[in-house]
Amino acid sequence: MIDYIIRPELELILIWNRGITSPAEIINQIHHLHRDPLFSCEFDSVYDVSSIEIDFTRQEILQMAHFAESLPKGKKTRKNAIIAPSNRAFGNSRMFELLTNGFTPVTTGVFRDWESALTWLGKDPASILNVLKAS
Repeated sequence: MIDYIIRPELELILIWNRGITSPAEIINQIHHLHRDPLFSCEFDSVYDVSSIEIDFTRQEILQMAHFAESLPKGKKTRKNAIIAPSNRAFGNSRMFELLTNGFTPVTTGVFRDWESALTWLGKDPASILNVLKAS
């Protein structure tokens, strides 16, 4: 299951991937996200995979990296912070990061916690976490 919140005032998209989710479901959800009227290819994103329950194969990670090459470009290079606290999710996310950085319109960073991810994005962690609590 994938959920998201778009916060235009923060120029930020927050995404949670939970449970067992296939690469096809992730790609379909990204297409859905891009059709959301609040979406902008100028916004940075946080992708939380803390509750994911699947190991992606190398081929599946390559499939998602290849898809990322087709993402729309904005006026600036946007950032995607992946939050992956478990070793398994961190390793999969780092492989995705290595395959995409320099080849896609999005720069990806992988982090173990929200605070580090938000700091890398140049966002104030306290204010973003307050927004999350209010949502």
